[in-house]
Amino acid sequence: MTEASAPHGFQLGGRPGDLFGGTAAYYAAYRRPYPPPVVRFLVERCGLDGRGRLLDAGCGTGQVFGVMARYFDEVLAIDPDGEMTAYARRSATELGLDNVAVRQLRAEDVSADVGPLRAAIFGASFHWTDRPRVGDMIYDLLEPRGHLAILSPGSVHTGTTDWEAAIRAVLVRHLGPERRAGGGLYREGERHEQALRRTRFDKIEIVDIPVREQWSIDQMVGYLFSTSAASKAVLGDRAEAFEQDVRRSLEQSAPGGQLEKLVEYGVILAQR
Repeated sequence: MTEASAPHGFQLGGRPGDLFGGTAAYYAAYRRPYPPPVVRFLVERCGLDGRGRLLDAGCGTGQVFGVMARYFDEVLAIDPDGEMTAYARRSATELGLDNVAVRQLRAEDVSADVGPLRAAIFGASFHWTDRPRVGDMIYDLLEPRGHLAILSPGSVHTGTTDWEAAIRAVLVRHLGPERRAGGGLYREGERHEQALRRTRFDKIEIVDIPVREQWSIDQMVGYLFSTSAASKAVLGDRAEAFEQDVRRSLEQSAPGGQLEKLVEYGVILAQR
C-alpha cells in the first residue's frame, strides 16, 4: 500500500485497513513509474545485473516492478490491498513481465522462504509498516551485500508554486487543516533513517534525486483521488465539489493548465 505524497517522517494514526479503499483504479492510471534517474541510481549503486530476486514491498499497482523487473531473475511484489494486487497482476501481464509474481501480503508477514533477496524496495510504502521489525526481517532475507531501498518521492503539491498553494487551500476547505490518512490522521514520527538505525543495518546512504515533471489538470485531479488523504472514499458526497474546486483553482493559478515543478525523489539505501 503506497502513498507517494507522505513524508517519511510521518506515522499513521487511524485505521490502516481503510487507507486506500477505492483508489486502485486512480493509482493505476495516475501514479507514474519511478523515473529513469532513480532507476539508474539503483542499478548502478546496487550493481544490478539481471540476477537474483527482488522483493517489491507495498507494490501498489506496479510503479516499482514495472521499471525494475528487468534487472532481476525474479520479483515478488506484495501489497496488503486486494484491489491493488489485482491491478498489479494486470500490469505485470500487460507489460509481459513473466518473472513477476504478485501476492496480497503485508511486509510484516513475509516468510523466511522469500529469501535470499538481492534487493528489497519499498516504493513510498515503508512508513505504513512496523519499520524496525520489518527492517530487521529484511536484513535476514538479504544476500550478503544485498540492499534495502526506501523510495520517497517528493509530494507533487506541497512546494512553493502558486498551483501547489491552490491545491493545499482546496484540501483545507474540504478536509480541514489536519492531514488525513484514510479514516485517520498523520502524526509526526521518526524519520526512516532513524528507524533503520534501530535495526542491524549500519551502512545507510541518503540521496535526493531531482526530476523535473509536468502534469495536466486532469492528471492532478486523478492523482489526488489516488491518495489516502483525498480519495473518493474519504471525500464521500463531497468528491464532485472537491474536483470542481481543484479544477477551478488550478485554472486560475496555472494559466494554460500545465503544472510543473522539480520533484525531489528521496532514496535511502541500506546495505547488509
